[in-house]
Amino acid sequence: MASLLLAVPATTNPTLAFGRLEHRPSSCRIVVDSKSLDCERLEIAMNGSSGLRLRFIGDDAKTGGSYQLSFVSLKGDQDSPLRCDRSGCRLDRRSWSASLLSTSWVRFDDRGLPKGLPATRTAQGRCWIDAETIGCESHSRNIPNLSAEAQL
Repeated sequence: MASLLLAVPATTNPTLAFGRLEHRPSSCRIVVDSKSLDCERLEIAMNGSSGLRLRFIGDDAKTGGSYQLSFVSLKGDQDSPLRCDRSGCRLDRRSWSASLLSTSWVRFDDRGLPKGLPATRTAQGRCWIDAETIGCESHSRNIPNLSAEAQL
């Protein structure tokens, strides 16, 4: 009987970082279409070497549903402020700022199902993290300005 040799090429890059941090900020505010909304949760995620996704999530008391505003940033000149290892992720509390790549706004019903397709668009603007604040702001032509800020 012939033996079977399986060769798998090394296609993954071990330096790519993945991970997510979930946080309940002391205060959080989203502005969509000049309307100010509260948010209760914040997710910061690394999805490889391209940058960060900052997602601000709020509950809609009127409908029982929720909403979320996401910002995807470019890596920028600085290392990621998010540090992840086998035990989880933590935020490195130094200054960080990066340009925006896109924004996404979506609402969910009381069962957690999306109400339509997310309004995802390329965007100009920036995201930042410092010792006390995490925030993003976008300003693009023909699209309402979007912003969010959370106090740690």
